[in-house]
Amino acid sequence: QSVPPLGNAQSFAALAGTTLTATGPVVISGNIGVSPGSAVIGFPPGVVTNGAIFTGSGSLAGPAQASALTAYNNLKGQACPAANNLTGKILGQTQLAVSPGVYCFDTSAQLNAIFTLNDGGDPNAIFIFQIGTTLTTASSAQVLMTSGGRGNNVYWQVGTSATIGTSTTFRGHIIANTSITFTTSATTTGRIFALNGAATVDSTSINAVPAGGYEFNAANFNMNEGCGETTITVKRSDTSGAGTVDYATSDSTALQRTDYTLGSGTVVFAAGQATKTFTLLATKDAYTTEGTETFNLTLLNPVGATIGLQGTATVSILDDTTVPTAPNAINDAGTFVCQHYHDFLNRQSDTSGQAFWTNEIASCLNNAACIDEKRTNVSAAFFLSIEFQNTGYLVIRAHKAAFGSAKSTPRYTTFLRDQRAISDGVIIGQPGADTLLEQNKQKFFAALVQRPEFVTPFPVGTLVTTYVDTLFANAGVTATTPERNAAIGAYGIGDTAGRAAGLRSVAESNSVFQAHYNPAFVLMQYYGYLRRNPDDAPDNNFSGYDFWLTKMTQFSLPGEDMRDANVALARVRRAEMVRAFIVSSEYRGRFGTN
Repeated sequence: QSVPPLGNAQSFAALAGTTLTATGPVVISGNIGVSPGSAVIGFPPGVVTNGAIFTGSGSLAGPAQASALTAYNNLKGQACPAANNLTGKILGQTQLAVSPGVYCFDTSAQLNAIFTLNDGGDPNAIFIFQIGTTLTTASSAQVLMTSGGRGNNVYWQVGTSATIGTSTTFRGHIIANTSITFTTSATTTGRIFALNGAATVDSTSINAVPAGGYEFNAANFNMNEGCGETTITVKRSDTSGAGTVDYATSDSTALQRTDYTLGSGTVVFAAGQATKTFTLLATKDAYTTEGTETFNLTLLNPVGATIGLQGTATVSILDDTTVPTAPNAINDAGTFVCQHYHDFLNRQSDTSGQAFWTNEIASCLNNAACIDEKRTNVSAAFFLSIEFQNTGYLVIRAHKAAFGSAKSTPRYTTFLRDQRAISDGVIIGQPGADTLLEQNKQKFFAALVQRPEFVTPFPVGTLVTTYVDTLFANAGVTATTPERNAAIGAYGIGDTAGRAAGLRSVAESNSVFQAHYNPAFVLMQYYGYLRRNPDDAPDNNFSGYDFWLTKMTQFSLPGEDMRDANVALARVRRAEMVRAFIVSSEYRGRFGTN
């Protein structure tokens, strides 16, 4: 037996095909939704906690129902040994208990009393029940696990409809082909998915998303001022299943432009994991009288649990009061290089890379003209690097295809979050980097096509040619026939994996790569060096962005291969723009006086 993929349905506690109705004081923990129908009745007085309500195929309920169907078919297709055929037996009466495995009923199944799942002390043990027609339970019947677990990996695949009787205590997820009814005072810690009919719940508790989950392991974390990183730990109280939670930083007395790198991302927990970590990046400046500065950390968007009591924390940056060797910290070659890893690759520098690029500048000794040229070339090299092309630039191309070619798409904070998702843990050239990068890309695109802002213009079931052609049109390019065919082939049947692969194929096409190389290069001058959107203050419009993009376009030769770093740098003269930014007062003001 194996756990079916819940995909988009993971965050849902209740789904219905036609109507979801609550009667009485219903409490459901987790998202609820209806698709393709749109009728959700009885909320309020029914209450949804740790989730929201979604209706119609164009909402998150659409892809969630598609995932629920996939899970249903997966469960139905798993082999049931002949010895595990329980047809004719009554659970809790003539069949008192079972061990982990796949069990089947040719027709209906009945639960009359206490039915025990002998999980051997493993709350994540897998139990699958395949029921040909209906599932019904008597009043006050119970499904219990010997470990006391919630039934995270207990699944009831029901051929027609399920009716859970009054005051029944249930465990496991019910995926019924037609309808599901929970009568008065019945409770479950699992999900209920009615694929083609209605779900009706009466004075019922459906606690699919447990409370008291994710929190920081401390109220305050210390970070030393300097170009380095600090590790943050997130913990959770319920480790029985997989889950995720987002984190984000916000300014207080410390500012993301001058004191630390804006942090935003997702922490992923596998079943059994109680703690996970992520890193935040600090900035070195030449100011010696700042004292301790702070910024905020917040957990949000939990999946698989709620936010615990310590859902926020403070990070204190301990001031480096040593006298700087220069009036501006960025004058130091090592600091200059390290900060580029933060600003363009969103990670701490690795030892070999840090030494190589620092030596490039230090080799000039005291030759000011040489230092100026080397700093410019080193800086430009970060944008041209394979690592950035496969992380930051890929994020930009993905957003252009998904949401259009506006000058600041994606916006600064969105870009940093998504770049971290692809680059997390990746150091190009180190063992395992290629494998991890590929895994990160797949996860990123799968998550991107499930965002509400993407599902709205591209609902599940969008015709493949419409899907692909619109993505290329959003990116402002005319695809070649092989590029279009490749994206159509990647789309496949249009499930989450296919939609993600189709978008990725468009974003990685040569036409999109070429079309957005110059705009992305200019955009990164603002995101990397100035740590803001091009139209934020002090610009307040896109005049600076337009100026530099026009300048870059003038030097772009038709058909030149922008993937060749040497050709690109020489022909387009990007060095002029790079130098203008790294000597600007706005950039240098991040690290000290000019």
